[in-house]
Amino acid sequence: MNIHDTNQGRNDEDASRQRVHVPVLLAEVLEVLELTPGLLVIDGTVGAGGHATRIARALGPTGRLLGLDRDNEILACARAAFAESEKDAGGQAGVSLVHLPYSRMQEALAAIGQSAADAVLLDLGVSSMQLDRPARGFSFMADGPLDMRMDPTAELTAAAWLHAVGEEELANAIYRLGDERYSRRIARAIVEERRRTPLRRTGQLAELVVRALPAHARRGPIHAATRTFQAIRMVVNDELGELERGLLAARDCLKPGGRLVVISFHSHEDRIVKHFLREQMQVITKKPITAGEPEVRENPRARSAKLRCGKKGEAA
Repeated sequence: MNIHDTNQGRNDEDASRQRVHVPVLLAEVLEVLELTPGLLVIDGTVGAGGHATRIARALGPTGRLLGLDRDNEILACARAAFAESEKDAGGQAGVSLVHLPYSRMQEALAAIGQSAADAVLLDLGVSSMQLDRPARGFSFMADGPLDMRMDPTAELTAAAWLHAVGEEELANAIYRLGDERYSRRIARAIVEERRRTPLRRTGQLAELVVRALPAHARRGPIHAATRTFQAIRMVVNDELGELERGLLAARDCLKPGGRLVVISFHSHEDRIVKHFLREQMQVITKKPITAGEPEVRENPRARSAKLRCGKKGEAA
């Protein structure tokens, strides 16, 4: 486990230059968390610090913010964001940043000498900063290696998975996680192509997917390879499994009365969160909170965001 305390004054000049991040549903997150000075809050997907820096300000100098992310490159951006935030008047909470997936938040809490938190925030999905870097292999907008790992130190890449996965399993994943009606055609094309040459580049895969589709399916409001890329990314990073483990970890880490806030971008994720809150916690948001039209205009990613909140039951 790798822990960085922002009080050490560590900064990353390259990360500061690259940091361009707009947090989704920021005002709504701050409202439902019901923050007051002195609380301890876990941001399990701290990313570039968009939500976390504002949370840390609300907690004040007596509070504590624990930020986790499995992407150690983005943690450098978070360090830079907190260094900037510290310059603002009024001060902010003490901040610890940890290179861990959020499903291991109990381990991170113990490492800073704490056993429970007042609130947990999870902002799911891929970061715009990851999408915008071709070298990370998440996007087909610019050619890059077929990687897609949220944790650059993890072993399984998209290229490795596509090389080994069976055709039926691949088709099922693209259909279930990408909502792609032509999943079997795409899976068949991938398997046939890899017999001839290894799939190593995002541009190579995107072209292959487009060719596999019927002509009418190549046109639409989104790129024809979007759903397939999303499905592969979710498998490579075990995103649904991480979510299920992470929700249980958050429940166990919260103090009685503590709040869990989750922002999801995928229907399967939202379904998991909805059922978990109904079965394991007291539901605060009867319906998911979504972005208004002004935010969607400024940040199109917010269009598919759904925020749900639950509260841990009080101790008997």
